[in-house]
Amino acid sequence: MIEILPPEASLPTLYMRRSDHLAEETRYVARPGIRAVPAGSATVLTFILLQGWTLTILLWAIWWPYPQSRSDWLFSLGVTGVLFALVVLVAWLLIRRYPGFLTAVMRAPFIQLTVTDRRILWTLPWMRLPLMEICRDRVMGGVLGQVDAKGFGNAALILVPDDPSADVDGNIHFDRLPNAEAFVAALRY
Repeated sequence: MIEILPPEASLPTLYMRRSDHLAEETRYVARPGIRAVPAGSATVLTFILLQGWTLTILLWAIWWPYPQSRSDWLFSLGVTGVLFALVVLVAWLLIRRYPGFLTAVMRAPFIQLTVTDRRILWTLPWMRLPLMEICRDRVMGGVLGQVDAKGFGNAALILVPDDPSADVDGNIHFDRLPNAEAFVAALRY
């Protein structure tokens, strides 16, 4: 007989079907924090800051010396409005084209990765349901990459062939994961 049991108190409120009454055992919990931000984000931020610096110089050139006549005021306001419109247009196009990237970068420092004996969860403290959940029957194991002296390292979650959550190689990769060795060990049955 299959029953629906309430989950462990610290995990999201999803109900799992179990034929036994065993509690879900948490094997690994990680909150990578700022290290979870994708590696290319610093480069993107650098280019954004350089564009901001360029816009600041352009605005300084437009408004210096201070406009004295009505035509100077109209010119300065008009060019400032055009620059503002261009910045908003480019930002809108980028956000519209790549909304997931911005959302992922903003959420990354707050994500908690939990490995239990039944599933793997990606959760946020302000959301009731997990961002993503993978049942253990879809997991084949894990691979450990380079680990630094503090235990932060790269790891990969190996999923069954043709899993929809996997990348081209059939994995989900983690960069700068805290205690990466414990993560890979928790993936073993």
